[in-house]
Amino acid sequence: MKARGTTRRLGLFGASVLLNGVVSLVTIPVVVAMAGADPWASMATGQSIGNSIGVLVTFGWGLTGPATIAMASIEKRPGLFLDSLFSRGALLLPLLLLQALVTAAIVPNDKIVAFVAGLAMTLAGVSANWYFAGESRPGRFLLFDTIPRVLGTVAGLLLVVLTDELLFFALAQLAGSLLALGVSSYVIFRGRSLDFREAARWRNIVARLVEQRHGVVATGLQAAATPAILGIVAITALPSLPLFVLADRLSKFVGMATSPLIQVFQGWVPAARGVELRRRIAVSARITVILTVVAGATYAALLPLFSQVLTHGQVAVDASSAIAFGIVASSWVLSPYLTNVALMAVGRVRVVAFGAALGVPLTLILLTSSELLGATEFAPWSIVIGNTVGMTWLVVALRKALQGPLEPALNFVPDLEPVP
Repeated sequence: MKARGTTRRLGLFGASVLLNGVVSLVTIPVVVAMAGADPWASMATGQSIGNSIGVLVTFGWGLTGPATIAMASIEKRPGLFLDSLFSRGALLLPLLLLQALVTAAIVPNDKIVAFVAGLAMTLAGVSANWYFAGESRPGRFLLFDTIPRVLGTVAGLLLVVLTDELLFFALAQLAGSLLALGVSSYVIFRGRSLDFREAARWRNIVARLVEQRHGVVATGLQAAATPAILGIVAITALPSLPLFVLADRLSKFVGMATSPLIQVFQGWVPAARGVELRRRIAVSARITVILTVVAGATYAALLPLFSQVLTHGQVAVDASSAIAFGIVASSWVLSPYLTNVALMAVGRVRVVAFGAALGVPLTLILLTSSELLGATEFAPWSIVIGNTVGMTWLVVALRKALQGPLEPALNFVPDLEPVP
């Protein structure tokens, strides 16, 4: 990996993360000031629902897609994206109905605004961001996926300032998502001769979705873990909820900070074969382990201070909880590397699904037991144990895979026979 090219890719992927983060932070106070806290809360709830539905729409392509694209020849890549687009599009319509029902049932007011705002998030499930990560083109990621969405949000902020109507903000964000999808698809398909009718056949769509079954199990369980943890704490130990929410929010910044490096690895590691693939896994693993240790130690050391500052001393963090949540935060570095990079590069998507099916339920069982038994001080460590068991399974599986032949590479998207 050439240092110059790596630095450039890291910078461009980082620019996408930074741009999204800054705009998101600016959005909250502006919207609350212009529309009010309650309407903003309703819209934010709708967006959360949309994010969850978006995970289902993605159907595992966010996990398996980058490695698939990195391994494929340049000529085959647009066809793979087209196949995924039709498959995810087939899921989109029924899931939008589910989203409408959930929004109507959960959101207390401004339901239309909440649904439209959530729809903008849901459309991320059919985006091309994983495609650009897989082909290691962060410039495309920034220009054709990130910037259109950011422009939609900025336009929405201007509209809500001018009109005080939150619906215009939601519509502008939706327009940004549609623009990102349209521009990305045009760039990917431009100059290509693709069989759209073949990709749209139901037999092929079903075959693609079946191929993704392990990916969607893994991503679905991972996405459900945090809401389930917070739900258990809210029901069994409500006074502890602020601590868990704060720790969760801050730990996600660790994941955001290291995501550009993971995205670089997603395009670099799976593109190799044989001995070179082993070398790239070894290099990327060493870098990731160092970052994991540094991130966990830094987070554990600073969590009490951040808690004091951000909550004005209302949420106290003891040393044991700080260490536990530091270990959990470090998993936001190591886990994505194992699941999205290393194991995808050696074709072990089923291992990832099993790891999630092992670690997530164990975490929830241990957490529920500790809270019901009154051992609240053990609650953060129950998450550590569950994560550790799941990741240990992943590490063992990776070591075993590296001891054997690494070819043939992943083939998530088999050649399909034309349907008569």
